[in-house]
Formats: sequence, structure tokens, C-alpha cells
Amino acid sequence: MKRFPRRKKGYPIKNFRALALLFGLFFITILVLVFLIYRANHNLYIEDAKNSVESVLGHTQELISHEKQLALSIALMLAQNETLKQGYLKNDRQLLFETLQSEIPKIKQYLQIENLEVQLHTKEGKSWVRSWDFESYGDDLSSFRKGIALLHQTKTPLVAIELGKRLNIKALCPIFDKEELIGSLEIIIGFDEVAQKLSDKKIRFVVLMEKKFLEIGEWMKELEQINDYVIISNSCSNRCVETLSSIITPEILNKGFARSNGALFGFTPLFDIEAKQVGYIGIWFGESLLKESLLLRATLTPNTKPLHVKTLQPSSNASTPSEVIIR
Repeated sequence: MKRFPRRKKGYPIKNFRALALLFGLFFITILVLVFLIYRANHNLYIEDAKNSVESVLGHTQELISHEKQLALSIALMLAQNETLKQGYLKNDRQLLFETLQSEIPKIKQYLQIENLEVQLHTKEGKSWVRSWDFESYGDDLSSFRKGIALLHQTKTPLVAIELGKRLNIKALCPIFDKEELIGSLEIIIGFDEVAQKLSDKKIRFVVLMEKKFLEIGEWMKELEQINDYVIISNSCSNRCVETLSSIITPEILNKGFARSNGALFGFTPLFDIEAKQVGYIGIWFGESLLKESLLLRATLTPNTKPLHVKTLQPSSNASTPSEVIIR
């Protein structure tokens, strides 16, 4: 009888081990590829998110720049008002106040703005008439307001974000009578218009001022505070405060970008007329806007620049302000 050669007992086991090893390597390779694809997509998404946040910060600065130009235009117009000049020449505060109460509603209606205040100064730089408070006057503003001191030094209109008793946009313009300086006026606009325009695009906006400046900005002491900052923007609700409480840290503010609970946050330093940092501008929006909004369609090209945006203020001999640059 013919005998067949016997298989070795270890042969099937070796085949099984080889197949198991091959399958294991294949499985690990697939996992590695999936992980690498996930990481690549995640990195692209984060890069896109950062670029989108930077785009919104740039758009926000453009809106602030528009408000500055608007405030400066109003200041230049009111400075030519003959009734105001007569009020100065007659030393008549009542006439000045009544003129402001008459002109401000017209300006608001024509320009479709809600918040506008005007302050008139003496030629020595003291407060003379405030549109919101007739009884309050006589403060020496030039002693702590760089803008007013600069205005009376150069006799040139200027506009900037300036810290006084409040932090807001201030446009300053001299008032002349036959080339003689008889006083100056100040147009004050807050950040509410900017907040509303961003809100229409589903973007939230906040201005954060460092608490140490409350020594100057005494009219802001009652405002909401988060960590070391005071919330200047009036549009920040209680929910907004809760959201920002965990976000406002030195690390995130310095980085300029954060992602938390389905939202993207961006911050950029805020500088006053002396190029001194007084706080931060902050924006945030839901991640779903990355697909919905044309404003947020940024390129996926890697961004090597910081997110911080700085608005350069006008020099002492400039008649119009310089605006947004990306560092």
C-alpha cells in the first residue's frame, strides 16, 4: 500500500499565525491611515477656523473704523454750527445746551444711529457743556485726556478710541471764530452700533478693559467684570458673562484664539490714542457659521501670522486716522 507523507503538526498553526500577523498589520495600517487622515482634516479645520476668526476680527476693526470716520464727520459738521459759535461768544451755556438738544436728534435720525453724545470744551480744555448733563461742567479734562491736550496743542481734528471717564470712540474738533480758537467739541460714540451689526451676522462682540484703568474711568465702576477685565460693551448679557468666564485667561488672550463648546473665539489687543494697550476686543460665533456665512469662507492656506489686529492711531499732525493693519 502506498503511504502519503504525513504533515507536520505545526504547519497549520504557523499558517494561522502568519495570517493573523498579516491581518493585524493590515488592521494597524488602516487605523494609522484613519488617524492620519483625521489629524490632517482636524488640522485643516483648525487652520480654517483660525483664518475665519481673523477674518471676523478684521471685519470688526473695519466697522470700528467706520464708526470713527462717522464720529469725525459729525464733529467737523457741528464745529461749523453758527449758533454754537454764538453761544461761545456770548458765554451762554444754556444756548449751547439747547442747540445740542436740537441738533442731536436730527443727526441720529439722518444717520440712523441710536447712541450719540456731545461734549463742549472751553479753549483751556475744561468741560463746558455736556449734552447728557447740563449741571456738570468745569472739569479740567486736558489734565488726564491726551486727546484734548493734543487737540488744543495742534488745533487739528482727530479721532481715536480714548480712555476718559468712559472708554469709547471720541472725535475731537476745534471751534474757530475768525481763525481764533474759542473752544472745541467732542463727539462720543460707543460700541453698540458695532455690536448690533455683528449680531445681525450671528457674531457676538465684546470690549474688555483692564480693571486697573477704573482709576480713570470712574463712570465704568458699576459695569460687569470678568477676572481682570471690565465688560464695556452693553450687549453682553448674563449668558455672555458665563460663557466668557472660562475663556478669559492670559494664555487665550495672548494666543488670540480659542475653541469651546461648539463656538470659536477671537481676541485682539485694544490700544488707545497713545498706542497704550487698554484691553481687548473679543468676538465669538458658532462653528456652524463656517459653512453658512460668506464672511467666514477663509482659505485653507496655513496662517503664520498672529491673530492680533492693531489699529494705528493718528499722529499729532495728521487730519485723518490710519486704520487696520494685520501684524
